[in-house]
Amino acid sequence: MSPRTQTLAIASRARAECGIIGPPTWEEAPVTLRAWLNQRTRWVKGHMQTWLVLMRNPFRCAHEMGLKDFAAMQLTLGGGIAAAFVHGPLAAIIAYALISPDNVLGAAGFILALAGYCTAIFAALTASALSNDLGHARAALTMPLYWPLASLAAYRALGELLLRPHYWRKTAHGLSTRQRFAHPPPQASAASAASIAAISASG
Repeated sequence: MSPRTQTLAIASRARAECGIIGPPTWEEAPVTLRAWLNQRTRWVKGHMQTWLVLMRNPFRCAHEMGLKDFAAMQLTLGGGIAAAFVHGPLAAIIAYALISPDNVLGAAGFILALAGYCTAIFAALTASALSNDLGHARAALTMPLYWPLASLAAYRALGELLLRPHYWRKTAHGLSTRQRFAHPPPQASAASAASIAAISASG
């Protein structure tokens, strides 16, 4: 189990409170498809492993976490895993429905699928606007092409979980050509600083 997965499992079982560090973060993102795929494969594999550990005894887990937190875990962790597997097939069905003369999804199904994609894209565009960083707007528009790649990572992760459960793909760093910290990093907000201090104190 990777350190990231261990942290997620312990935090879920211990009902620890989590906070969010104010953006932006300065972590280097993968710059090639292969590096991205390796990273996402590792992440999805860790998420699946964490879910399986928590669900070894679901009744005990629900008792320790509480029904509300247990349901939230299933929605966020379990739902995220399920979404990774579904994105690719769903995108293929929608693409087929667009070019097929057959009524594959029906009017209601097609509108529902399209509304789901548009809602997610709109949320990403809204976040980009609120952060005064329109540089991510172009990326938001490519999300329908990006999501199916998550399915490729998910099925790859499932194969590794079954055949190579102790193998974890690594992510190479220092490959980005972007100049790091080209601008002075913004000061953390008061809420972000308070969250960091609380996490440090509890550790």
